[in-house]
Amino acid sequence: MNTSFEPQGFGRYVLVDKIAVGGMAEVFKAKSYSEGGFEKLLVIKRILHHLSENEEFVEMFIDEAKISVELQHPNIVQIFDFGKFGDNWYIAMELVEGKDTKGMLRRLAKRRKLMPSEFAVLIAHEMCKGLDYAHKKADLRGNPLDIIHRDISPSNIIVSYRGQVKVADFGIAKAQKSTYTTKDGVLKGKFEYMSPEQARGERVTPQSDVFACGIILHEMLTGRRLFKTDSDVGTLEKIKSGDYPKPSEVNPQVPASLDTIVMRALTVQPSDRFRDAREMQAALLEELYPQTPDVVQERLRRFMEELFAEDISAERDRLEASSVKAEVLKQEVIESDSAWVPPATSATAVQPAPPPSRMPLALAGAAVVLLAALVVFLAMREPETRIVEVQAANTVATTGTLQLLIGPEGARPTVFLDDQPISEDTLRVLSDDIPPGVEHTLRVEAEGYEPHTDTLQVAAGERFRLRIALVPRADKPEPADAALEVVERPTPPAGDPSPAEPPPVAVDAAVAFTSSPAGAEVVVNGRSVGRTPTTWNGAQAGKSYKVVYRMSGYASSSTKVRVPKDGGTVPASASLKAEKVDPGELFVNVKGGWGEVWIDGRRVDTTPLKHQLPAGTYKVKVVNTEAGFEESRTVTIVPGKTQKLMFSL
Repeated sequence: MNTSFEPQGFGRYVLVDKIAVGGMAEVFKAKSYSEGGFEKLLVIKRILHHLSENEEFVEMFIDEAKISVELQHPNIVQIFDFGKFGDNWYIAMELVEGKDTKGMLRRLAKRRKLMPSEFAVLIAHEMCKGLDYAHKKADLRGNPLDIIHRDISPSNIIVSYRGQVKVADFGIAKAQKSTYTTKDGVLKGKFEYMSPEQARGERVTPQSDVFACGIILHEMLTGRRLFKTDSDVGTLEKIKSGDYPKPSEVNPQVPASLDTIVMRALTVQPSDRFRDAREMQAALLEELYPQTPDVVQERLRRFMEELFAEDISAERDRLEASSVKAEVLKQEVIESDSAWVPPATSATAVQPAPPPSRMPLALAGAAVVLLAALVVFLAMREPETRIVEVQAANTVATTGTLQLLIGPEGARPTVFLDDQPISEDTLRVLSDDIPPGVEHTLRVEAEGYEPHTDTLQVAAGERFRLRIALVPRADKPEPADAALEVVERPTPPAGDPSPAEPPPVAVDAAVAFTSSPAGAEVVVNGRSVGRTPTTWNGAQAGKSYKVVYRMSGYASSSTKVRVPKDGGTVPASASLKAEKVDPGELFVNVKGGWGEVWIDGRRVDTTPLKHQLPAGTYKVKVVNTEAGFEESRTVTIVPGKTQKLMFSL
């Protein structure tokens, strides 16, 4: 946004670029730094200075943090940190390098093009996945949080340059734990994307978000604003009327099956819509068939890279230039961050929160149990027995790393991850191959101490360090040397080893896999670690691995990769050769007449029809409107063979 922006320190972050300014907050691209050379790109959303003293705005801002930190899903922008630095409240969140859907539609309009329908369907499909997760999210005790976004609009749906789709901005979301409550008769949200019940000021349900999904899908398919009028009142009246055009009435290329999905989402009565976002997602998945979301996402990636080629280049150049300037602030940030020490805790009382200059949430990938600074906001009056640190090892990795530090000294803990015993050490990297985005159960047991149970999620590419302070059982006096605060010891001087010291952490090592073409599955020693380009953090220094690249339509490629003893990131690439696969042929005819032939929702030609297709399963529909005839069948195309379909009027 601002080519002249000068990097500036902001608490434990360095702001490297200004992205946008809204009515409530300004948004920056930022970097965080840690010891050992760890860097992480993220976004800082900072409340505007003149609103910092406005109690209503601050409550809404806090609500956004409280709601969003609960949501750990690939289709939702994740929250890492929340606090106040100086006079500015802020939220630190995931950086999604891409454009919102509003920006996509504007760029396409400039080129006088419509969004390809397969991309519109995929974006809506992924949007529904994220919303369904939020709608059904429950707390650790199983109580539903009743989260409703209420502000689903194209500007809050982000599409990354890699084709990923994420829902953003739960700033006015309705949830059970909200501090801020909307006054009766006050409308919150963008008028053009409200549901009829929301426009009438009535109670909203998850179906209100489903209605908004229908609006966005309609606009992506047609390239036109569905409820745009000259006034807000006119917009609300148009929404409440229920008189909406089908997408195909604006864009004749939209198939009837997609019309049905859109118009069901846009019914006036919530009970007539899809039961939930998941049901709408299932209908959209059926619309994509026989293509899969992964296949379409890869095409969407290429589409985004072509559509925004100049933007991507400019953003990278600007980031590179600002990163050089930010280096002078790097050490100051690291020292400021390392100087912060969590408060001591006891088994019977909650200690005071840390100073307002740093009030962190458990970072993305952490479980919902939060640091003492957030305990005040969530009213979880429990003693702090865990401290979380998250450091990003690699932004494109497919797995995460988990490291535990357990105290007090003298305890002999046994650790179980997903009910499987892991370790009896007090300090050890338990696993560097943790599946991301999946909730894991952690249990720590030690004689004389209360069992510690926890849940956690590790984000891809992150080093998740968890410090746990075990609480002595009530029937066992606390040892004199058992301090609940766990402190890492410095490395002993050379030549003075101590058997009591914990074993050293393994040397960092990773393999960065690429392939031509991209998108190949990478299998390391028989285990899939992701699709290229990807970085695997499960490597160990000094070891060799057998690597196989696999991709549909291409011959597999095998190789060996050796990681040097001093670790680091090793590049590995492969060129895959396409396998020659003969197409099959489809013959369609109608006895006693003729018909239009539609294959997978796309009109091909009229009968009699001979048409070559790649091997696969297709849905074939024949239509003769004049004769009132319409019939659909499924056919499987086999390479080198002709499949015949005969219809009768």
